[in-house]
Amino acid sequence: MRILIFVDSFLPPAYLPRIRYFCSYFAQKGWKVDLVTEYFVSQDRIPTEVSSLVIDYYKYRKGWKYRIEWLLKFVINLITDHKGYYFYTQSRQFTKDKQYDFVFCSTYFTFPLTTAAKAARKLQIPLFVDLRDIVEQFPDDNPFITHKLPGFAGKIIAALYKKISVLRRNKVLKTAAAVTTVSPWHVDALLAYNPNTHLLYNGYDEQVFIPEKLSADKFVVSYYGRLYTEKVRNPRLLFQAISRLQNKGILTPENTVLQWFIDKQSSDVISAMTDEYGLKDFTVYRDFVTQNILTDEINKSSVVLVLCNHDPGKQYSGIMTTKVFEAIGLNRPVLCVPDNKDNLADLIRETNCGIVSSDVDEVENFLLTKFTEWQQLGHTQGMLSDTVRLKYSRKNGAEILENLILNTIAL
Repeated sequence: MRILIFVDSFLPPAYLPRIRYFCSYFAQKGWKVDLVTEYFVSQDRIPTEVSSLVIDYYKYRKGWKYRIEWLLKFVINLITDHKGYYFYTQSRQFTKDKQYDFVFCSTYFTFPLTTAAKAARKLQIPLFVDLRDIVEQFPDDNPFITHKLPGFAGKIIAALYKKISVLRRNKVLKTAAAVTTVSPWHVDALLAYNPNTHLLYNGYDEQVFIPEKLSADKFVVSYYGRLYTEKVRNPRLLFQAISRLQNKGILTPENTVLQWFIDKQSSDVISAMTDEYGLKDFTVYRDFVTQNILTDEINKSSVVLVLCNHDPGKQYSGIMTTKVFEAIGLNRPVLCVPDNKDNLADLIRETNCGIVSSDVDEVENFLLTKFTEWQQLGHTQGMLSDTVRLKYSRKNGAEILENLILNTIAL
């Protein structure tokens, strides 16, 4: 079996863990894997088991020349699918004289779907699509544009870009042999374009995220990842509960730490809020860390914080952060605030890996219970059985994907 994979860039902080796992899994099955991706500085994260082609779409990397090049290519791609066609032509020499069984494409937006579709059509083999995000999950902004254009004209152009990208995506989806995606909401949204659409949770790497009982000298509430904006991820309920417990003399900076593994933009948002709630002395900011360090840090966490938001007028739908699966993998108690009444909240309730709440009293009680547990044991107890935990492993997801592909090809 030989497969051709097209993916977007291996961007930090996670570097496409879902795709890296799939590549390694297929290679270990004895399949030959050829991968085409866009250049980024983190190309050393590409799995060594695969043969890869890295294509750089931009001549310049920074400065005014890059800005001009980016704007020109952005406008061209509004008119025609230049990037998709460019990557297709650049990859043809790489795929020449190779006999593939199918093409697999995974993306968080649209690119490189059209490239993969062109390759599958030329090779006359099935195309399988994996969508990790779709633009419809974001109601009022467009995080898929690298540089936001200012003013009213910028909003019009962003709306046009969104519409064109969705049309191109849907055209490809209709030609795919099967589609996988990351949440029940995404499945429902995509079934309209391909009836052979299936759920494949992000999951966690069971070879890396192994539970350990690690003691900590403080009660540690940890958050991992980006915050984006308060509209997407709102930590105020946590701060309200911590502030209450501080006022009661239970939690202090000497026994409790709020640990944030986030980028600079996110830390600016948190810093303003911790000042507002008088929690600056509780707060520690950390850079993104490598996977082995991340595993130890989550294992030492008394509570893993998962943030979302709920606004009936502007609902962010189907967002299933990988960090909740990694917390499941390490059997760490999860605190999800506020209740977004979406798939993420449903998953946490179904697994019983923690609590989901929009009630400050409930959040306060959960933190107090876990704090008392930490005082007694030096760590907090996991809440999951191995049967439930392993259901969300990446190995289980890869097996589901493999069976879907083989069964579809056999038809």
